[in-house]
Amino acid sequence: MTTMMEVAQSDPTMTTSVSQFSQTAMSYNIKRAGGRPLRFEGSELAMAMSYTSAIPYWYEINIYRTVEQSFVTAVRLFHQAEDQQDSVNAWESVSLDAAIDKLTSYDAAHDVPVGLHLGSVDAPAAEAAATALQMIAQIADARHHYRSLVGEFLFDLENGS
Repeated sequence: MTTMMEVAQSDPTMTTSVSQFSQTAMSYNIKRAGGRPLRFEGSELAMAMSYTSAIPYWYEINIYRTVEQSFVTAVRLFHQAEDQQDSVNAWESVSLDAAIDKLTSYDAAHDVPVGLHLGSVDAPAAEAAATALQMIAQIADARHHYRSLVGEFLFDLENGS
């Protein structure tokens, strides 16, 4: 379920001065819905992805270090269906612990579309209850999917895999 691309380990560029670090830095411009893009120079410390063909969506999470020695966390949601829009949330933090807190406190329930509709305004209570239960199940599935990815990500970071 998780693919670790690069994990933060003892890298000489991470402990050197900002000027030396900036020589290997890349420019990033992360577009955010409802907010200004997050632009920074830095490098990706770690990445994980939850893609499986059986699920119609997947997450990608990234942690970056900027040349100013702050950290950027990004949570991207991708959809297999072309009629659904992918999204990204990104935050800048002053420490790695704060960046990881952004990952662990993110609530995937916000990513569940409100696409369930009652047949009519005067639908029976049983139909309304069934619709609510379906939405609750979708939220639980999204939260479980995201939390599983974060758990594997943090386990790999902790163990240096």
